[in-house]
Amino acid sequence: LHSISALTSSDPKRAREMCIALADFLRATLGLGEKALIPLEEELSLIHSFLAVEKIRFGARLQMEEQIDPGILDCMVPPLILQPLVENAVVHGIANLTEGGWIHLRAVHDSNDSNVSIEVENSFDPEAPARRKSGVGLANVRQRLDTRYGSSASFSVDKNGERFHV
Repeated sequence: LHSISALTSSDPKRAREMCIALADFLRATLGLGEKALIPLEEELSLIHSFLAVEKIRFGARLQMEEQIDPGILDCMVPPLILQPLVENAVVHGIANLTEGGWIHLRAVHDSNDSNVSIEVENSFDPEAPARRKSGVGLANVRQRLDTRYGSSASFSVDKNGERFHV
């Protein structure tokens, strides 16, 4: 909302676009509280709605690349399980990079074809001062996976150079 507020005087057209994109994202999330699981395709649509807002804010500085196996789009996942990871990639990665950066989202069948592997990887500046972090995003995703899938799910975080991988 602060970004929208700042744009109202300098670029009202972009502020309006951002309001519409934010409304679309919020509308899409409203009914999710009652759903235990949604198709991966719907979760990806939520991510696209979220990124529509952020792309207005960051423009060409935000690059998104997806590698999604079409055979798993109907795979059921907890709602908003990936969105916090993409949001973290923007807030803690792209936002700190003057030249911008990338987010790579990958969702494929594991080699044994009974599990699905979903990865979010993004660029970040290892020299950027640490932002005040509550740790809610990653902790929430980890806890929700554990609650839903127990030891059947795995969750890992890796920082390597200028790359952050979940």
